Amino acid sequence: MQEEKFDFLVIGSGLAGLTYALQAAEHGSVCVLTKGEVADSNTSWAQGGIAAAVGEADSWKLHEEDTLIAGAGLCDPAAVRFLVQNAPDAIRWLMSLGARFDLSGEDLALGREGGHSRNRIVHHADKTGWEVERAMASAVRSNRRISIYQHGFATDLLVADEECFGAVANVSGLGQRAFIARAVLLATGGCGRMYRHTTNPPVATGDGIALAARVGASIANMEFMQFHPTTLYHPQHRSFLISEAVRGAGGTLRNHNGRRFMYDYDKRLELAPRDVVSRAIEAEMKKLATWCVYLDTTHLPPETIMHEFPTIYGRLETIGIEMEKDWIPVVPAQHYSCGGVVTDLEGRTNIKRLYAAGEVASTGVHGANRLASNSLLEALVFARAAAADSTSVGSPESEPKRQFDSVPPRKCVAEAEAVRLRHTLQRAMTDHVGIVRNFAGLDTALKTVTDLKAEYASLPDAPFSQYSEETEDLLISAEYVVRGAIGRKQNVGLHYNEDLAT
Repeated sequence: MQEEKFDFLVIGSGLAGLTYALQAAEHGSVCVLTKGEVADSNTSWAQGGIAAAVGEADSWKLHEEDTLIAGAGLCDPAAVRFLVQNAPDAIRWLMSLGARFDLSGEDLALGREGGHSRNRIVHHADKTGWEVERAMASAVRSNRRISIYQHGFATDLLVADEECFGAVANVSGLGQRAFIARAVLLATGGCGRMYRHTTNPPVATGDGIALAARVGASIANMEFMQFHPTTLYHPQHRSFLISEAVRGAGGTLRNHNGRRFMYDYDKRLELAPRDVVSRAIEAEMKKLATWCVYLDTTHLPPETIMHEFPTIYGRLETIGIEMEKDWIPVVPAQHYSCGGVVTDLEGRTNIKRLYAAGEVASTGVHGANRLASNSLLEALVFARAAAADSTSVGSPESEPKRQFDSVPPRKCVAEAEAVRLRHTLQRAMTDHVGIVRNFAGLDTALKTVTDLKAEYASLPDAPFSQYSEETEDLLISAEYVVRGAIGRKQNVGLHYNEDLAT
């Protein structure tokens, strides 16, 4: 197997991965290995913005308090404080790279989203993720110390004596390669494609969770799966996210009878945390036996709508919905995984030289529920910390014991079989491990997942297929979600089991 050597290896090209790459490149050579194009990440899809206490009426203490409240008592206070105290500097760093955030005069224009007590969302219209990814990708491509391997699917981490020294990947046009490095960062994003309805892009298949699980890295809190309350419902068109910032700007939720129903569920109304709003929408849909609810922006000034939400406005207009005139049909959809590979404040996992950052990681920041717009911030802050720590790491002590040539190829099945297995998984997760759960449904889901894993292992071998191996990664990730939900004996945050309701 051909070997490629670098000082640092990054698996994934979202905000966490590119942040780490830029910071680590100051100390050595970096390889960014991404299974798609550089911009194929959840970062590019993020609409709302980045939370940071940069306004005059705000403080890191208020940001900290809001984050802890949203996390429902399960956040790591030290991780939260680390996050919010480093937020303003992270924003300044992004701006130094050329990220163009909206201004109000000479100051940053700050939006507000659910769960926040102050306006603190730094944004670029309604496509902040796209703008951040643009600036980051441009900086990475112009850095001579950073090499990018696109269409390179990581199949295994290389570990000896509990030290990670690289990864094996199947690179389009090149075949299998061993990427050797003194530190490896997992920045592979989420796993939303285990559900039928998700705001995640097609690349969100839990690859980092599966890679980490195979080498014994600690994984936790996967049961806390966040559903975004408002994604477009349309029987003929693909769903897309209607940013929480729309409700922050004054959008209201109405049921099929036209009633503003959030008064019945939470005093914060539409600005309650996402788990509260999602459960309220689901309850309202069940109560009236309807297929959606409606987001009403018709009372907002048209110029405000078109200025603050041009992307959403344009996409809705193409299907005949005008935000200043029509109610928008919406339903909740899987959006973000709050759990993941367990890390400390420096992004270190329990495997030496293996780091994780972004949605694949469980830093302790989110607890039982992620506060809106803390995700891009978490990716920034903890990837920078991981880079700072890993630059002090020397060559692996296990170097003489490397045997990557003996790494057996991963099991792969025919794509037609993988399609069938994946669709069965998505039905089970959507039906039984969604916003509201119960023990009978969770038991059914666990049996389905374990049966599908066994079937994958028993099917005939087939040539390498990224889709097939992604399907196995989804099965591995889904089992963590289901087992975590079964083991969680109290309703908290994003985990709501109707059998535990009092």
